[in-house]
Amino acid sequence: MSQPKRKEETVGVEMKGEEALAYVLNDIGITKVFSTYSLPNMIKEMLKKYNIEVEFSMTVKDASWLAYAYAIENNSVGTIIQIPGSKLTDAVNVIAQAYMESVPLLVISSVRSHKDTGRARIGEFRTIDDLSNILSPITKTKERVISIEEITVTIEKAYKEAVSNRPRPSYVEISEDLFRAKAYPLSTAGQKPEKRTPDKNTVAKVAELLTNAKLPVIIAGYGVVLSDAEDMLVELAELLDSPVVTTFKAKGSISSKHKLFAGEGLGAFGTDASNYLIENADVILALGTRFTQLSTAGWSLKYKGILAHNNVDGEDIGKVFMPHVPVVADTGLFLRELLTQLKAKIKEKVNRGASDIIYKNQREAHSVKSHSGLWPIDVVKMLSTVGGFEKVYVDMSATTMDFVRLPINAKKSWYTAESLLERGIAVGGAIASKYVAYGITDLEGILPYLSLLEYKVDKIKGKIIVLNDGGANYIDVSSSDLPTITRSQTSINVNFDEIVKRTLGGVTVETLTELEEALKSADKKIVNVKIDPNFESVVVSRI
Repeated sequence: MSQPKRKEETVGVEMKGEEALAYVLNDIGITKVFSTYSLPNMIKEMLKKYNIEVEFSMTVKDASWLAYAYAIENNSVGTIIQIPGSKLTDAVNVIAQAYMESVPLLVISSVRSHKDTGRARIGEFRTIDDLSNILSPITKTKERVISIEEITVTIEKAYKEAVSNRPRPSYVEISEDLFRAKAYPLSTAGQKPEKRTPDKNTVAKVAELLTNAKLPVIIAGYGVVLSDAEDMLVELAELLDSPVVTTFKAKGSISSKHKLFAGEGLGAFGTDASNYLIENADVILALGTRFTQLSTAGWSLKYKGILAHNNVDGEDIGKVFMPHVPVVADTGLFLRELLTQLKAKIKEKVNRGASDIIYKNQREAHSVKSHSGLWPIDVVKMLSTVGGFEKVYVDMSATTMDFVRLPINAKKSWYTAESLLERGIAVGGAIASKYVAYGITDLEGILPYLSLLEYKVDKIKGKIIVLNDGGANYIDVSSSDLPTITRSQTSINVNFDEIVKRTLGGVTVETLTELEEALKSADKKIVNVKIDPNFESVVVSRI
């Protein structure tokens, strides 16, 4: 980028690099960032000057999980600042999962120098490109800033890219040479996030199919949540009298109490009602879903009807199931146009008796055989009965999978991941949430974050529930595409009961009565639930 010729092209004030960074974050609406205690003081001071709150953690991995949770709860960008950038390698799995799960992160780091490289500086890799090359496959964009003038416009562009269309992490690295220089940063351009609009002719085809269908079924994916389209989803379902099945990530996009809600999960992980409806539907409208291995139980979904598949990212359409009508568009914009066209065709709400079909095909919920000890479904039932939570963050694992059957009645109150690259959503969510949030995890999901919990446990307004089977079981996807629960030949050799009591001030429970007391207790933030290692899941089969 060439140097500005006129002062009016700039912000009008000469700044050092750290002030230009704080200035642009404030300008694009960032009010909170996540970093480590080693963030240089000059940057801390500038962030404070521009009224940007900094949430500090011991490690960049911890900071990244808090940013991740902040992003999904607020449907906004989670901003991470790590100076120097070399420590970002500790957060690669978190950033990779954000990339796979459509979570917008703005990752800002530094290179020690762009002028004089290769001198074995502290915190420097072999070449200046090493870190950006590591992050390149798991970030939407990557930029390096080597002039103060460009700091503002580059970060604005990265922010826009992170939240446009399919949200994903964006990466910007700033040369630390700029923290020792002054210049006039360029003014930002006021760029707005882009949303892919639907083709009206394609929408008309979908509207025609739905109007003439005898039994249309809607599959709601996470794209509904990302585009704030939950209300339009319910409006569409009620207009067509169409049952709605959600993916695991889209729970809450329609209330579990709604008469048209047919369950969550597809194929072998679906409910009796959802499987019957999808197998007998003549038209299936899939909204904002990638048909992941987890939600579809290894792509075991069976259907005979016409499939119309909407997703904002065209690369995800046709990879698993080939649609008759592909719709590449933002799910919210697509639903708005679809409702407009349908309302021109349908003057009164259709009555297909969908709620009766759902009711007739529902078996007794969570029917399990008699057992001793606690099973995961016992915890699900108890939490459903006791309640008290506003948000739920779940690390999917062998012991926590049954939580997909937890009734969720409010939109944007359920958060999980389906790529399972890294556990940490439960701890990060419970700490970062401004609501009464419950984190649901297992031993593998809490042990790496004990230091984070030690000094941030007081920030938890809800609880972290650990379904502790001693690490005896895992989800196996190596033997078959169908995920199954398998007994491990090893276990996690750690006295977690003692850690919970001595270090975290929590409680260990082994009976339903103890569990109920712990869930109702206001002062017990960590609940260690001893799970029978031979438990049976109501969702995933055991082999």
